[in-house]
Amino acid sequence: MGRKKIMEKPYIKRSISKSVRDQYKCYLEKNPESPKGFERGLEPLRIVGATDSSGELMYLMLWKGSDFVDEVPAKVAHNRCPQLVIRFYEERLVWASNGEGKGEIKDN
Repeated sequence: MGRKKIMEKPYIKRSISKSVRDQYKCYLEKNPESPKGFERGLEPLRIVGATDSSGELMYLMLWKGSDFVDEVPAKVAHNRCPQLVIRFYEERLVWASNGEGKGEIKDN
C-alpha cells in the first residue's frame, strides 16, 4: 500500500506566475504605505499563488473589486478563508497511478 506524500516547497514556489509577481512588485513600489490584505476591507476572491521567499508561507490573494493581489500570511488566510486555501491546493494536486489502480500524490 503506497503512502501519500505532500508536495514540498519547490512546488509552491513555481505556482506563482512571473506576471503576477511583477504586478505585485510594481504595486508595492507605487504604494508602499497602502494597507494590504484584509486591512483593505475587501472580500477575498481566490488565491493565485504562494511563496515562502520571506521565510514565512504567504499566499497571493486576488480580491473582489480590485485588480491587484496582496501577499497574505498563510496563518491569516487559514483562519479567515479556509475554503479558499483548500480549493487552492485541490486545484494543484497531481495524482499518479502506481499501476495497481490506486493513486498517490506525485513526488516531483
